[in-house]
Amino acid sequence: MLGVLVCERDGSLPFAEDAYIRRLSLVAQRFGISLVVFAPWTWNARSNSVNGWSWSKREQRWMPRVSELPRVVYDRAWPSSETEKRRFRSALDRIIAVRPLTFLNSRLPHKRIIGELLSREKKFSPLVPPTAAYEGTNSLVGWLREHGDSAFLKPAAGSQGRRVVAFERAADGSALLSGRTSSNRPFVRSFRSERDALARLHRWIGSRAYIMQPLLELRTAFGEPFDLRALLQKNERGRWTITGVAARIGSQGTVTANLHGGGRAEPASAALSPLFGSEKARALEQDIRGAALALADWFEETLGRFAELGLDFGVDRSGKLWFLEANSKPGRMAMKFAGDDAAERALAMPLSYASTILLRPSGRVIHEFDPM
Repeated sequence: MLGVLVCERDGSLPFAEDAYIRRLSLVAQRFGISLVVFAPWTWNARSNSVNGWSWSKREQRWMPRVSELPRVVYDRAWPSSETEKRRFRSALDRIIAVRPLTFLNSRLPHKRIIGELLSREKKFSPLVPPTAAYEGTNSLVGWLREHGDSAFLKPAAGSQGRRVVAFERAADGSALLSGRTSSNRPFVRSFRSERDALARLHRWIGSRAYIMQPLLELRTAFGEPFDLRALLQKNERGRWTITGVAARIGSQGTVTANLHGGGRAEPASAALSPLFGSEKARALEQDIRGAALALADWFEETLGRFAELGLDFGVDRSGKLWFLEANSKPGRMAMKFAGDDAAERALAMPLSYASTILLRPSGRVIHEFDPM
């Protein structure tokens, strides 16, 4: 049995990613895996059971299910607020304290920590954009003094492109803020005074942990923001494979290419070829694949075991390759455009790995660990 960790919610769908987890449940049957979806706060310590959900193919709906606590779990929880995030982590810690779990994926630390660690590695440091913690208005002013008239700021622990913001100042003393809200809606605000823009940005960030990076020129030939997502997954022998590489392209006038913010996915060549020609585009994609495999090995050696990773890369107008960030809960939407059967493999690989590496036929766990 494989448990899928979620945060339950009100409404017709009991949790986020309903469609993905439903397909996962159907594919799991091919591997002889029973899937139970549950929130960790439903755990009953006395009976060691959880109140979860299983997909009924006959009923075509999620059915409530009381199950023994699974010992192997796949974290697909998306807490909707800081309060829910704390509730989720507290409930999980309560379980781990007395019932060791095996997680398909370790947890990733903050982006700033990852950047600092990678920048110390000779083979990876050229890929990592300069990064610093935002520690108030003075830190941003110092950054602008050293790196030019712009900066890109993002939450140290954020995901899906939410609450990112670009700061750009002009020679006449005016400034521009453009980014995405917590609900992933784009915004643009201009200020006559740089001081006003800095003050407004500081209030907007509040007490949240943010990092600052250069505002890289990562745009298609048509001026749209884009990045390249490489999905890496373990196969049934526990070895890293690249399921696919796809371009994620945002709308003109926005600062990110994330699909949750209204972007679209295309084959990698659709973004790279118009900029660099087909031959250079193929070479860049091979560079991405090589860097992605090397990074996946490094992440596992440094931070713990992973079954899959979504690694995001950027290519600027000069053809320079940049590593942007890693995601331990990668989405699957872009893989429809990654070629061949990438979308189907993206769904099946975690289950194949779980069934042959983490579980014996009897269901006994081979490895146990706390994902940090």
